[in-house]
Amino acid sequence: ILLFLFIHLVSVFKDEGEIGIQVVASVFSVPVFVYSLASAMTLVTNFVADTFFGNRFLRGSGLGIVFTEWIAFIFYLGVPLLAFIVTLFMGKPNWWEVSLLTWFASVLTFWCFFSACVFYFEIAHCLKIERDRQGEKGTTEQMGWRDKTRYWLEKAKDATKCTTRIRLSGKETKYKKQKGEEKPEYGDKHNRCPVGLCSLLTMKLSCYKQFDEEEQKKEILSLGEVLGFTTYVTRYSWSLDKLFCRNKRQTSSIFLTSGDARVDGHQIKSSIACRIIGNVLICLLVVGSFVWMSGNKINPTGGVLFALLLVVVLAYVAYNTVYLKEILKDTTDQSETTWTRFWEVRRINEPSDRFVWFCVVAEILLFYLWPLISLSVQQNTQSAVLFAVLGLFSFTRHYLNGAILLRAYEHDFFSKVIPYSAEGASDEDIKRSKKSWEKKSRMYNMLRIGNATRYFWIVVFCMCVFFFVSIVFLYVGSMDMDGFTSNTTTLVEGYAYERNPNLPYPTCVLRVIENDLLDGDLVGYAFIANLAYTEPAEDQASLNSWFGDDVARVNDTLVEQFRETYNFEVWGMSENSPVSYKLVQSVIDPTYVMITIRGTATPLDVMADAQLWLSALLFQGVRAVLPVGDAFTPILHHLVKVVHWMETEAIAKVAYYQETRQFALFLKNEGYNVRVTGHSLGGGLALITGAQAKVSAVGFSAPNAKLSRDTFVGKFGAPFPVSIHDLDTYTFNVVPDRDPVPFIDDKARLYQRMNCTASANDIAGCHTLVRTICELQYTCGSKGASDYRPVPCECVLEFGYPPPKPMNLTDTNSSLEFEDECKAKYPCKWGNATEKENEGC
Repeated sequence: ILLFLFIHLVSVFKDEGEIGIQVVASVFSVPVFVYSLASAMTLVTNFVADTFFGNRFLRGSGLGIVFTEWIAFIFYLGVPLLAFIVTLFMGKPNWWEVSLLTWFASVLTFWCFFSACVFYFEIAHCLKIERDRQGEKGTTEQMGWRDKTRYWLEKAKDATKCTTRIRLSGKETKYKKQKGEEKPEYGDKHNRCPVGLCSLLTMKLSCYKQFDEEEQKKEILSLGEVLGFTTYVTRYSWSLDKLFCRNKRQTSSIFLTSGDARVDGHQIKSSIACRIIGNVLICLLVVGSFVWMSGNKINPTGGVLFALLLVVVLAYVAYNTVYLKEILKDTTDQSETTWTRFWEVRRINEPSDRFVWFCVVAEILLFYLWPLISLSVQQNTQSAVLFAVLGLFSFTRHYLNGAILLRAYEHDFFSKVIPYSAEGASDEDIKRSKKSWEKKSRMYNMLRIGNATRYFWIVVFCMCVFFFVSIVFLYVGSMDMDGFTSNTTTLVEGYAYERNPNLPYPTCVLRVIENDLLDGDLVGYAFIANLAYTEPAEDQASLNSWFGDDVARVNDTLVEQFRETYNFEVWGMSENSPVSYKLVQSVIDPTYVMITIRGTATPLDVMADAQLWLSALLFQGVRAVLPVGDAFTPILHHLVKVVHWMETEAIAKVAYYQETRQFALFLKNEGYNVRVTGHSLGGGLALITGAQAKVSAVGFSAPNAKLSRDTFVGKFGAPFPVSIHDLDTYTFNVVPDRDPVPFIDDKARLYQRMNCTASANDIAGCHTLVRTICELQYTCGSKGASDYRPVPCECVLEFGYPPPKPMNLTDTNSSLEFEDECKAKYPCKWGNATEKENEGC
């Protein structure tokens, strides 16, 4: 969802050429999307947990235990099992797929029901807390429905004002120690961030009422304290992991520093040492991971940055252990009276009513209405609809938040419970006691469900946003970059690798058609795939070096003819598609052509990668962590298609495969024998193009298309679907070991696993196409059908393969000759410093 939003912004920016007001408005929708999606994922995780523990939230929500159990049975087992039985009676060959889809739809419906219950009880309890806070309990019993509606709308208004006021209030954190039930003492010397920057700003604003006296300052409990999750640290409950691994709960922990159960000095000293040692080890782990991934090499700049990082972390740790030093001092008190040490968050001021309502209106206008209108104007209908629904629910939960009211006002909400049964209590008291317990039980479960894990998901989605924003800025800053490079391979003639005499790869030769340009050599496909990255001015020299003079050429004329004459708008395509491809044509047989598509070379290419395959990758991850996850494979392509509902027409216009598919069909209709190849993103596009145009395609380190096959369509979802039969018939993928890219999406039937000589800590080494060329030549031999192909210098000088033999010699002691030949022919790349200086490199 976030990805498609940013791709849409890029496509709009690409058409307009500037950052307009609509783009800025769409950016304002990101915070609402992040918060809404984090809330939705929180409900998902808690739905799973609640199901695991027997639907305790729904059982205690007033629906009744019997009703809840029947609902769970119907959705989890009844409906899916019925679908399973019906498909068996009907003799459906895809009975398992239909049954899984039915089960998934049933669980999704049950989750929607669960989320609706959470939403309803959150709002209802918030309004009731606001009513009780104002002392108006029982005032609606004699009202009609219209009066009740007006009354609860008024309570919603008051709750919105109250929650917003609490959020905008300035806050301070005070170190507090208390002896028994006596009045607490507040210390200023060892406060941990007593007042934040935002709170300092509120102290200067005239629209804020300041609380100057200590008694006026209002305490705000943590949610854990409201729910009764306060952690007491004593001699017996103390442990290193509680004070190191659970840092978020330290400020709400209560330390007993005197009495029989007090924590002693050795425990506090151990905690201080553990904090320092543990964080240092974490820093070293991060540094070690980067060193390992960089091949045990760190440049001076990286070393300085890591050293600064280590210093900053150590300073932060030292700053955060000050409170432990204060507790260490207090442990010297040997009196029998129990002292407690903890931190308290208090409101030091609050905004006026006018300022509160100004902020509410501003939030709704800037973060909801303006982005919603902008998305609608941009014809981003899918995002607009989703944003409208998610935003409505999120803003409602944001302003009508019972947890905030409880933290600020109802500190004893869970302790103010009428005894269930007490001597002399009337039947009415016992009845009210039961209702009170039920109400607080629902509130207890609702608060846990509504807030747990939300911050985790917010962090996850913020990291995604940071990545996408970085790519967008890189794209804006590199719009003039063409993505081509010079001297992608340095070829030397006169040397050869002989074919492996044992068992070479069975696909060294692909006999697609007789007497084709490549003689069926797989390494020839790899070379032409690599040609897509080469500077156009070097194309013909590279082809002549590989095939010989006047054997093959790059035909730019056909490409330009296609782009000038083809009606792109008919298929909903953009004439300025950023996809890069070349057409290699045989001079001997001009009807034989090969399209070579470039892989990832620009920031926009990274966005294209994510657009096409991120959904499949995420579902692969879900399948990997699920028990017997492979059983869900038959429905994954349906789920990927549902996710791609967010793809707008503007995104489809710049979908790379649209143009390559139409170009292949154009050539096919003109009577050419068409083949397609590519590497990485280009290889994935080649597989899609081959399956859609029904021409042979060979990809190298290419992401696959089996799970994503339903998303590769033309305008209005027709008429170019990709079937498993087409993928199994027309596509072939070369998969180097330890290369993660070709493991994205599920592979079709035809593929070749290949050895990779890169070290284990070279993450991207196995994805290098030139290394694949070297592996193919070393194993399959460098001899084509008619002559030997040149050998890349990279094979020996960069990738460590044994040197090839000179074609006019039989001795094996010739490594220096090959290396010298490489250095002499390409001094700027392989020569020493003196040679590079002499050549003016």
